[in-house]
Amino acid sequence: MIFVTLQTVPPRHASPEIVVSGLASLKDAVAAEWLKLRTVRSTWAVWAGAAVSTLIGLVILMIHVGSYDQASPAERASFESADPAVLVMPVVACFIGCLGALAVTTEFSTGSLGPSLVAVPQRRMLMAAKTVVVTCVAFAGGVLFAGLSQIVAILILGDRSAPLNPWAHWWDAIPSAAGTAITTLVTGLVALGLGAVLRSTAATVTVIVALTLVVPSFAHFLPASLHLRVASVLIPNLAPQIVGAESAYLLSPPAAMAVLAFYVVVALGAGGLGFSRRDS
Repeated sequence: MIFVTLQTVPPRHASPEIVVSGLASLKDAVAAEWLKLRTVRSTWAVWAGAAVSTLIGLVILMIHVGSYDQASPAERASFESADPAVLVMPVVACFIGCLGALAVTTEFSTGSLGPSLVAVPQRRMLMAAKTVVVTCVAFAGGVLFAGLSQIVAILILGDRSAPLNPWAHWWDAIPSAAGTAITTLVTGLVALGLGAVLRSTAATVTVIVALTLVVPSFAHFLPASLHLRVASVLIPNLAPQIVGAESAYLLSPPAAMAVLAFYVVVALGAGGLGFSRRDS
């Protein structure tokens, strides 16, 4: 009788640590998370939604400018500012938040968290890798859509003056774009943390929609004594405050940055704690 002994041979370039415990470094885990995120169809659906919402917002802006051109001088004085940071970017931030949520909730809903933990047994490292990927993607999305919408808005507005045109010069739009890019990044990170806590795509997306679109709208219906206090600490409204742009809100740039940091620390702290201690 012939006995055949089978021996598992590790890959030629793999270190012993990788063979024993999966992906041994944060760099490897980040690469794996990036691969997962960019190969999922829902990721591209979210990007498409952000692009379409930007296009729709800019079309509405064009209609708003057309109405301004046809209005009388007295009516023009009461027109709202045609700032895409107000009209476009909150919806874009909502989509980017959905992407941050999907980075973690899809693993719970599809049961793919088990294989992920086999590859990266250290849950803190896995959560850190997801955070790095969402940070890069959310910031890139914020810069892309904020920059494009501001450029198109500048071209549409031309030499029209205030109150329709929020900028005296084109370079005045740069702080606004930077502020909305930062708040878009924060929205993605908050969604990631909430997703790790709630473990449900539907629940996390509902909370993000409320934070970015619903609550800021309903804040206008609060009594005058509460309206600005509540509105000033909501994520979309922090964009002009962190760059010191003129607005009706109450916070100084350092205070606004502290509030944004508070959102991120609480959401990611709770998400990381739940992800590391709760069963998959």
